Order: sequence, then C-alpha cells, then structure tokens
Amino acid sequence: MRVTLVVKNFAFSAFIASPLALSIGSVCSALIAPNDIREPATAWVLIALASMAMAMNLHLSFLRPALYAMLHGKSMKGYKHASGIPLVGSILVSIAVLVAWGKLSVAATSLLILFADTGSVVWLFAALARDRSFWSES
Repeated sequence: MRVTLVVKNFAFSAFIASPLALSIGSVCSALIAPNDIREPATAWVLIALASMAMAMNLHLSFLRPALYAMLHGKSMKGYKHASGIPLVGSILVSIAVLVAWGKLSVAATSLLILFADTGSVVWLFAALARDRSFWSES
C-alpha cells in the first residue's frame, strides 16, 4: 500500500515538473551549443498566448480581489471567487520550448511565465507541497 502511494506521488511530481524541466533543459542546450538560427514564429505565438493566460490568472488571483475589497470598504462579503485557466499556460510554454528547442530567449521567457503564472505547474506544486493530506496515505 505504501509503495503505491510513493509511486503515485513520484509520477505526479514528475508530471508537474516536466514543463519546468523542458525549459531548463532548453536553457542548458542553448548555453552549451548556441546557434544563429532564428526562433520559429510559432514559438512566439505560443509564448504570447501563454502570457495572456498568465495575465488573466494573475488578475483573477490578486488584482480582482484587491479591487473588490477597495470598492466595498475592505469587506470581502459577497465576493465570488472565479477560476482562471490553470495549466493552459504551462502546456503552451512546453510546446513553445519544444518548437524552439535550444533558443535562449524562448526558454528564458518560458521560465518567467511558469514562475509568474498562478495557474502553472509551479504554483500547483507549491500548493500541494503545503497540503499534507495529499502526500499521506490516510
């Protein structure tokens, strides 16, 4: 029973870390063997879409509640939480990194997006790391 929990948690952690690992791998590849080929436009379109998802998630996580509190006399009574679009930015960034593998500008931008997007796998892992019930067997 304990082994299945370890395997499940390891598989889930590997899945969560994959966009981050792809971006770091691309940065390392760009630093080890730089080339002068231009990045595909497709990668930048995907990065732009991921940036829009990141902006919406940041707005819904931080700006919207602050604006509501400011407009309602610092009271959060009646506030309804709205979910963003989680994991979409991470998926778009992963595809962009794969399309432009070894391009430092795309990989660095993807890392920035992964850490800034509150719906990304980085924030999901941070939330799950704090939740003891996810990692325990009971």
